[in-house]
Amino acid sequence: MRVLIKTLLATAALSGAGASADAESLRAAVQRALTTNPSIKAVSAEMKASAYELYQTRENYLPTVEVFGELGAQHVNDPAFLPITDNSKTQRRQQVGVNAKLVLFDGYRRANMVYARAARLDGNVFKLLDASETMALNATEAYLDVYRNQRLLAVARSNLERHQDISQRVRSLVDGGRLPYSDLLTAEDRVDAANLAIIDVKRSLRDANARYERVIGNAPSSISGIFAAKVPSSLSQLTQRALSNNFRIHHANTKIDEVRANKQIVLSDNLPEVSLNAGSTYGMNRNGLSGDRSDTYVGLAVKWTVYQGGRKFERNALVQSEYQAGFQRDTVVREVRELAAQSWNNYVTSAERRTQLEQQLEINQLIVGVYATEFDAAKRTLLDLLEVERSRFNVEFQKVSADASLVYSTFRVLATQGTLAEYFGVKRSNIALEPNFRERARTSPSSLIFNTTIGPLE
Repeated sequence: MRVLIKTLLATAALSGAGASADAESLRAAVQRALTTNPSIKAVSAEMKASAYELYQTRENYLPTVEVFGELGAQHVNDPAFLPITDNSKTQRRQQVGVNAKLVLFDGYRRANMVYARAARLDGNVFKLLDASETMALNATEAYLDVYRNQRLLAVARSNLERHQDISQRVRSLVDGGRLPYSDLLTAEDRVDAANLAIIDVKRSLRDANARYERVIGNAPSSISGIFAAKVPSSLSQLTQRALSNNFRIHHANTKIDEVRANKQIVLSDNLPEVSLNAGSTYGMNRNGLSGDRSDTYVGLAVKWTVYQGGRKFERNALVQSEYQAGFQRDTVVREVRELAAQSWNNYVTSAERRTQLEQQLEINQLIVGVYATEFDAAKRTLLDLLEVERSRFNVEFQKVSADASLVYSTFRVLATQGTLAEYFGVKRSNIALEPNFRERARTSPSSLIFNTTIGPLE
């Protein structure tokens, strides 16, 4: 672990002066991605839609009022009921009325519907937070990739300059008769190869710039530094934090609660529905009788389905759905454990690889200096010098990628434990709603919809 800490400190110093400005630049890029990327906005819209669906359940606690009316002709032949003057007579019929219904008890259907939609809303909140962690990691990767390719381009250009210098020295030695002409051709061939390397790196840099613009929303500018984040001290600590904070697990838990509530909604059909009904009707020539007539009523109504075939299979299906949600949650837990292990392994491996490449680069630079001196003294051939230059370039090239990979691995660790967005100054409250709707629904379903909070006197 001491080696890892030393490596991280070395990586944090890669950009030299202006560290805070560089960190703010990365911070701003991540914040921009979290606030402007359309994929995040799409998930946010889904969360808002589920919030409106939750508050839509308010209608189930309010009375329903229906107004009706009709106008037309009718012919009634009922000599046992109608007087002779009205029987078998076609006459105009019209009526207008109003009916109202307020459900008093519905087998807890409404309460469970509120809880189901509250669980769905909480789930979409966690889904948005998880998407924000992923987006923050993608933005970080895009930023670091541009920075890495810019440094790789600088390494490739430096390599070209070194080989151009060697080519000039060889040309002088060839002109002086100290080296054969074939050595000049060999040196120029390496210069061409160095130019091709620059072309390849430029292509990668353009690709990185395009990805940066797609993720963050604008072309990269002022990319000049990378900084490692502080990570947990061990894999076990990371795993514990990931299992406690990972939003995918929280989302899976809401699915279990939603399935259970939906199960209770279906089972509410086994209980009676009690409602308070009232209405009034005014009509003319109704039911074949001439004249005006009005009716008014108010009272309780009970509706109860005491038997319906197939309910046993329905209950079995609901139980299996609940099992499914539980097993899916267990699957997510295993995936998060694996993700934590992979993130930690990537972090440890990246740190070890960077340390090894740093040591190897120091040795290669010493070898290049010694070989250059010996080449000037005619103790080494041109191929010997070009070979050590090639090795030095390859190691330096790999080290630049290793530097970026190490820093990225620390951000990946933070994303695994669900804290990357907050690391860059984006609070959860700025991303999504507070995921406490299930608890509020459990305490009092109606108060979740009707705001009856009484504050203190001031």
